[in-house]
Order: sequence, then C-alpha cells, then structure tokens
Amino acid sequence: MTEREAHIALNMVPRIGPATLANGIAALGSAVAFFKAGASALARVRGISRDSAESLACAFNALDWKGEIERAASLNTTLLTPVDAEYPPLLKAIHDPPLALYVTGDARVLSMPGIGIVGTRAPTPYGRANAATFASALAKAGYCVVSGLARGIDTEAHKAALASRGATVAVLGGALDKLYPLENRALAREIVAKGGAVISEYPFGRAADKQTFPMRNRIISGLSQGVLVVEAGIASGTMITADQALEQGRSVMAIPGRIDCATASGCHKLINDGARLVTRPEDVIDELQSLDFGALSARVSDTPRPCEHNAPPLPSRPPAPEVRLDETETAILSALKGGEMRLDVLAAETGIPIRRLASCLTNLEMKSLLQRIGDDRVALRDNR
Repeated sequence: MTEREAHIALNMVPRIGPATLANGIAALGSAVAFFKAGASALARVRGISRDSAESLACAFNALDWKGEIERAASLNTTLLTPVDAEYPPLLKAIHDPPLALYVTGDARVLSMPGIGIVGTRAPTPYGRANAATFASALAKAGYCVVSGLARGIDTEAHKAALASRGATVAVLGGALDKLYPLENRALAREIVAKGGAVISEYPFGRAADKQTFPMRNRIISGLSQGVLVVEAGIASGTMITADQALEQGRSVMAIPGRIDCATASGCHKLINDGARLVTRPEDVIDELQSLDFGALSARVSDTPRPCEHNAPPLPSRPPAPEVRLDETETAILSALKGGEMRLDVLAAETGIPIRRLASCLTNLEMKSLLQRIGDDRVALRDNR
C-alpha cells in the first residue's frame, strides 16, 4: 500500500477526517502506518478513544479499498489525494482538505483561478439573470466557475459558463454515482463533455444528506479565489459557504437586491458584515485581481489550462484566519468541556433544539473543534 492508496482507503471511513489523519501520521509516522495499525496503536492517537480504536481497526480491516480504486478506473474517474502533484493547491491549503477527490472530467480545471457562484435553490427572475450575467462574464475573463450543481442559482451559473465556452466545476454533496438532483444529470454530462469537471469527496454509494451538503460547501470556497453570493436567505446553506470562505481567507462578494425580498436578506447581511457589494462583473474581477496571492502561481504555471482565456494568476495560501464562533457554537463547546456527551443530553444542557444542534455540530466539526464518537455522542477535539 502506498501513501496515496492509504488516503483513498481512509477517506472511505466516515469517522476519519484530515485532523484525525494528521494526528495519526504524527503518532505513527505515515498514513499507511495509521491504516495498518491495530486497536492498541490507534488508541495512542490523539482524539481516538479506546472504544473508537477497536471499531476503527475493524472498519479498516473490512475495507475493500482496492475495489474502490478499480471501480473508479472502470468509470473513468480520477482519484486525487493531497500527496498527488495534481491535487488543486488552493484546496490543499485549507485546514481540512478532502483526503480524496473523485473527479469526472478534466482535473486540470481544478487548478484554474476559480470564482465560486452560489445562491438559493428558489431564485427570483432577477437572481437568475444576475447569476447568468456574472457567470458568463467571469468565464469569458478566464475564471473557472465553481458551484454545487443544485437547482436555482448553481444551475444558472454552470449553464452560463458553458454557454460562454468557459470552464466550470460542479461540487456534489454526494458520491458521483448518487448525483443529486436527478434533473441535472444532463447538465453534469455536458460539464464533463465541454472540458469541465464534476467532483465529490465521497466514496461510491454515499447519498447526499443534510450533513454532506454543508461539508461540500468548504470545497466550493476552497477551490475559489472568492465567492459571489447572488441571492440567499439568512438561514441557508449559501451562508455556510460564505462563512467557510471567510474562514479560508477568501474574498466574499454579494449582489444587493430588493429590501422586501427574502432571497436578498442573506446578501444584505453579508454586505452589512463587510462583504463587498458588487453590481457588475467588473467589480468581481477588480476584487479578485486586487488579491496579493502570488506564491502558488509558480506551482501551477506548468499545468496546461484547458481554457484559452488569459486568466489572472492563482493565489497562494493566505494567512490562516482566526476561527469564528457564534454564541450557539460557544455554548456547545463550553458544555463539552466536561467530556464527551450524548446528543440528547447536550441538547438539554444547552437548550438548543435538536434540529438546530445537528447543523451547529456539523459546523464545529468542519472547524476541527469537535469530533463525533459513534452515532450519538460528541466530544471536543484535541488540537494541541
């Protein structure tokens, strides 16, 4: 087994993420050693309890990782891991890069300068028109349009980029063989056929759910120099993407809308909080070109770009931003200082409704501040 194969195998285990793998490599020397370790060795890894070590060892032994790699090859799917030179450098620079990326299409577009374009699944005609206008202009300017293949704004952005003969990447919230929504299958095929890529971090068979969609948002922002929010409600997945972008040091931009329109409320909040107000595609280009990110461009300068436009240089890794917490997240972390806790007990302790608690726990997990233990318990993550 190689380090690359170990990353692919470990990515198939839901409880293993970048932070756990980093702790495993620090304790055992390599991803291969971590994967091959028995329960007693795994229990010495920071953040893994003895009970978890036993179940992880069993999970590792049961994995058909060779079959996963063979299936990817049979489906013309490229597997990229952080140890591969082709792994997109911007994504690799975030604090929780995927252990593996499943890529259908041209993997080179993942290293192009990218602009994330996101928004509501139920846009107004104004929002649809803006998504198409901005995506078209930015694609023509040489930016790869990155979005989530969802209904609404995502769909408009992908279609406009394709119509402009530009590059676009669709980041799925489930596995490539569980594409959602089904009505966008033809769009996904068109993206691949016209030189773009459809990607996922999830192994074959994993269907999209309420946990996977927030996780995929960090990839949309992670592949992008900046994120443009076209239309969004305040309590929406789009706002999670914007939050992830800020934590990754990306520029966040928003298009203003009517003050009495619910789908403009998220944009207005972002602008009020400091996001750049944009009204023309040129505003977005000015914002992205003002970023001083030069170091990574040398790492991708030899990568042939599938798009002939003259795109601006790819940014380097920005300084690691401070992790931001809201009052609810702070309350959860405070409650967990006494040790691991069942979800129902945590909900009772904090007074947070269980549905709200689930999304907050996902956010804290993405921030590498919390770890799940089994199906019904959580604990603070030791990040020393």
